[in-house]
Amino acid sequence: MNLNNLMIEMEEWVEQAAALQLDALNRKHMQVQTKAHDTDFVTNIDLQSEKILIDCILKRYPDHSIWTEEGGKLGQQSEFVWVIDPIDGTTNFIHGFPLSSISIALQHNGITQLGMVYSPPLSMKFQAVRGQGAYYNERRIQVSQTKDLKSSLLTTGFPSCSHEPIINLKYFSKMMGRVSGIRRTGSAALDLCFVAASYFDGYWEFDLNAWDWCAGALIVEEAGGTLFMTEVDGHPLLICGNPEIAELLQSSLLEEG
Repeated sequence: MNLNNLMIEMEEWVEQAAALQLDALNRKHMQVQTKAHDTDFVTNIDLQSEKILIDCILKRYPDHSIWTEEGGKLGQQSEFVWVIDPIDGTTNFIHGFPLSSISIALQHNGITQLGMVYSPPLSMKFQAVRGQGAYYNERRIQVSQTKDLKSSLLTTGFPSCSHEPIINLKYFSKMMGRVSGIRRTGSAALDLCFVAASYFDGYWEFDLNAWDWCAGALIVEEAGGTLFMTEVDGHPLLICGNPEIAELLQSSLLEEG
């Protein structure tokens, strides 16, 4: 299987889903429902975008498996698994705030081989093939060169679930006085890509799912970044950044007190 040819195919599929999303944003017409709780949203555009991607994959690769945010695990048991989030940042999308993205990755035997994150509202395309570097709109990208936390600009995220304690508030408060600033985009996939492109120096977030980070993690690594997956009080925690900031961020977040 030629991964570069597959990336070209994947881009065509993503463009189809992106066209649907842009049309919905321009017409300001979508149907919004809630999932597990009243601030966890899904729209008909999420579902239709996901269907476009699933149909494209299974038409071309009927023996592959698919793992999506809305549909769960689909297709046959396979060593090839597609991991998809049709709209990462659904709340942003509903409000017309342009930080939403399509995230799609292909894993082979559990190792991500290629990934793409595309923001239709911003026409920002991030992509990587394992071993071939990371790219933003066809331009090679690298993580930042920032060496110390005090000079760093970080990004983080908070879960949509409103009825449970938000573990990250403590860590957000801890980091505020140690860095230049902290931002929240509302899209984990874009956060990762913005680290890869050196817009942010580092990123951390709790309780992410594979479809949130799978494509973006490869893009960070191919841009020269470092990524850690750990756990705090039963909550999975992802930390990434350029190698120096990732190490410092991990130490700061996990220190006692």
